[in-house]
Amino acid sequence: MAQSANSGPLASTKARIPFWMRLKAWWEGYDLTLHEKKLIPFESGDLPAPEPGSPEWLSKRLEIMQEIWGDGMAGPGDAAYILKLVKPFALDPAHTVIEVGAGLGGATRVIAEHFDIWMTGLEADREVADAGMELSTMAGLAKRAPVHYFDVDHYEFRESSIDCVFSKEALFLVEDKKRLLAEIINMIKPRGQLLFTDYVLAEGANRKQLAEWAKGEPETPHLWTIKDYEAALTEARLDIRIKEDITDDVHKIITSSWANFLSSLRGRQMDKSTSDAVEEAVELWTRRTKAIDSGALRLCRFHALKKEGEKMLSDW
Repeated sequence: MAQSANSGPLASTKARIPFWMRLKAWWEGYDLTLHEKKLIPFESGDLPAPEPGSPEWLSKRLEIMQEIWGDGMAGPGDAAYILKLVKPFALDPAHTVIEVGAGLGGATRVIAEHFDIWMTGLEADREVADAGMELSTMAGLAKRAPVHYFDVDHYEFRESSIDCVFSKEALFLVEDKKRLLAEIINMIKPRGQLLFTDYVLAEGANRKQLAEWAKGEPETPHLWTIKDYEAALTEARLDIRIKEDITDDVHKIITSSWANFLSSLRGRQMDKSTSDAVEEAVELWTRRTKAIDSGALRLCRFHALKKEGEKMLSDW
């Protein structure tokens, strides 16, 4: 494993102002070096001209989400990063793949197009799922890379029907992870694969810091540790091929994406709905990066293989 789950704050954040502090100060109008007020231009009049390729029907929340992370993306990581994540799958056109927690379907479409496969994205936020389906339709991928809403607490998958399952930072919001993992593993064919990334609880994490982070999340987080995931996959008799801490890599993506986005806002005039959407995103990622910088919140990556002829535990 590249780095242990109970490691402290990121080494790269030492001896300089934490990213979350700089982010929040920037939005509130302060430069932490010059201590001068720098207001973002604001007008309550007409909406700014829509960004090229940004459908007018997208809510401001989803529009800003894509401006931060890239077209069709709902979180950290561009197309190159997504393809690097799923490289262990060794995909070819014969594979069928499902993404659990597909967001706006950006990764689903990238993977489907790059490997010329049929892939389905499942998303638990209905607004995001509907928007993702529209984006797939607009891209001509409604059949090859659809995005559907699914009820994460009650969804049941067809047994041994999918070659690979991919999930990116979605499981931490699921309360009954054992049930969902059991369903996912049951869906995977023998010799099929599971690959996911997720936010995890660091060993010995400061509970006060985590509570401060959690209260700002749109949905209540339900964190496991890396050891919890390892135990669950081992109990299900999966062959774990990759188990690693990817916090440093994701932290760099977050800081870089936000730096580019905030830079793009300078001099831009925003209506109130756009300003509110940006402020909501700032608050969300300020809390997340603060929790990461504290060492309490980490990110992990797992890749596991379902053994031939293995049966899931019936008491999960």
